Amino acid sequence: EKHGLQLQVKPVLTLANRYAGLPVFQPKVPYPGVWWTVREQKWHAQCLVGGARRNFMVKPKDHSEAELERSFKVAVAWKKKQDKEKKRKAVKPKAKPRKK
Repeated sequence: EKHGLQLQVKPVLTLANRYAGLPVFQPKVPYPGVWWTVREQKWHAQCLVGGARRNFMVKPKDHSEAELERSFKVAVAWKKKQDKEKKRKAVKPKAKPRKK
């Protein structure tokens, strides 16, 4: 107190309380590969296509239930599109017979 040490000490943020004030959302119907990131306040979708990892993030305009549902549906639609492409790339064409 005498030398102002208490004024210099600042509280340290821990992982437990760093994001304590941010809202956390769970979708009504979860979809594999799509989740809510608390830190970024976005829906995050991820998949592997042809050995490459693809990511997609969509941030709701506000935290109303309708907007959260809309942005979740956008992320799910992207994930479904990537899954279709993944299946299309996985199907290999039949080998043609070699000419002699």
